Amino acid sequence: MSAGKVPTRVRKRDGSDVAFEELRLVESLEIALETAGENPDHARQFTEVVMLRLAQEACEPAATTSISEHVETVLREYGCPAAATAYRSYRFDEEELVADLRVHGQDGREERSAPWDRARLARSLMRDRYLEGVVSRRIARRVERRAIAMALRHLTGRLVAALADNECRTAGLASGPPTPERLGLDRRHLRAWLGGSCLPLGLGGTSLPTLGPDAQDPRPALGEELLARFALEEVFGAAERESWSAGRFEVPGLGDWLRPVCVRLRPGDGEEEDAFWQRVAEHRPLSRELQVFVPAWFAAGTRSAEAPLWLRAAGCRMRFVTADSALAEEWSRRGYWHAMPVAAYLALPDAQRAGLAEQQRTLLQWQPPQPRLPPTGERARRVTDRSAVINLAAAARAAGAWEEAVFHAAVSESLADACRALMLLARRADAESLPRIVLLPAGLRAAAEILFPDAGVRNGRMRRFVLALRDVFDREPRKLGLRAEHFAPPLAEAAGARLAERSEAELSSALDIGWCSGLESGEMVTLALDTAPWLELPAAAVESAPWAARLLPGSARPPRETV
Repeated sequence: MSAGKVPTRVRKRDGSDVAFEELRLVESLEIALETAGENPDHARQFTEVVMLRLAQEACEPAATTSISEHVETVLREYGCPAAATAYRSYRFDEEELVADLRVHGQDGREERSAPWDRARLARSLMRDRYLEGVVSRRIARRVERRAIAMALRHLTGRLVAALADNECRTAGLASGPPTPERLGLDRRHLRAWLGGSCLPLGLGGTSLPTLGPDAQDPRPALGEELLARFALEEVFGAAERESWSAGRFEVPGLGDWLRPVCVRLRPGDGEEEDAFWQRVAEHRPLSRELQVFVPAWFAAGTRSAEAPLWLRAAGCRMRFVTADSALAEEWSRRGYWHAMPVAAYLALPDAQRAGLAEQQRTLLQWQPPQPRLPPTGERARRVTDRSAVINLAAAARAAGAWEEAVFHAAVSESLADACRALMLLARRADAESLPRIVLLPAGLRAAAEILFPDAGVRNGRMRRFVLALRDVFDREPRKLGLRAEHFAPPLAEAAGARLAERSEAELSSALDIGWCSGLESGEMVTLALDTAPWLELPAAAVESAPWAARLLPGSARPPRETV
């Protein structure tokens, strides 16, 4: 080694070599000077003198004893004998305390432990917080000094993480433990889930393991469990997380938020059958739900008839809609569930309608007349980025009977939280600039019964009540630049049961989801047709209903009131 080069390694008394840390020497000198009543700002100058003398010795690695001797000599030469004595005593005490430190498992219950390793903590800070090496070593050093000042001998991993978080906050750095354990799975829960006798949240369980059916394999849902926890703890803000936890809104498929919630496909102009179904197959892994519409003019052949069978996939829910009566009959004969536009169904001969209704595999889709059709490109492929379900029953319970204004304020707050949550998820998933979302109400009938206990008053106000709610559901997304849509919403899965559970309602009282509160009478049908933005009904129920003609476009219905 040539003269004038500062040593890069230090040989400790136990024979091990560690990196030479100028910062540690500065801090030791600061403590010694403070203890002796001297100015600690001189520690940096004293350190530079010591390093120059070490460079003159040309010793690599430098021994800790040599460094200590140089420090004491420099302090005495510059008129700080008390600081030299304090440095010597502090160094011996510190080394003994550090040697006694033991680090145990994360929760302190594991018998295995390891000696304290400051370099390991510094590497963790660099890896998990992306801190620079000098900064991470400084934070690790402060954690070590904090443990020594508290006279601790045993540390748990969680305590080390908390101390590191505290020192980062003190230094003005980003907070959060270097190991984000909140997103991890408890080992006991993981063992129970992998055992197959319990279900994680994604398969209908609660936050703790719950018993599930025999032979149920929960392992595919563990990835969704982690993604859901990450969304709640790292993507949502405090307000959105609190609102979700209180059961004011639910995000169906929260564990799969990296994909759009729904994609709708239909053949383009001149697109052949093989090319269209190949495009459908390519879109399967790209969304949580895929809705396929086959128009009446499409030349549907054998491949179209067999599509529901060969397109089945575990990671994507398929929903098929057609206006082609022959294809609908073929799907019904094969036992495939499908939907038809209500106008196309009612235009069929009586025998065909009766046959489809008898098979009980056909649903009918209805929506009010639209002022204009979407653009051609959007009709061929339409993406719904996110969806949320709003708990109206919880808002009504919080407001109380006859407090409609308070109820609407609570619903607006829940909608605002849900929309912010959906916006945050869309941004993290790199969705388009104006995400398209679906907002569905949960517990509409229950909310009306709470707000209007008198049945007569409730029936008289129900129409205006639902229309006012729809106005709020349309207004809140626009404030955040979201595009709300209502047609053919993706399935809400078990959102009603989860909202009932989180809002401290009985599990048996799962909330109904949707704008239609029932079709038990002609009045309820009229209410649904005047207020609902979209309906899906079993063909068998429509076929035998006296009000079926009301579903046709242009049928006589009372005009929609202006809210």
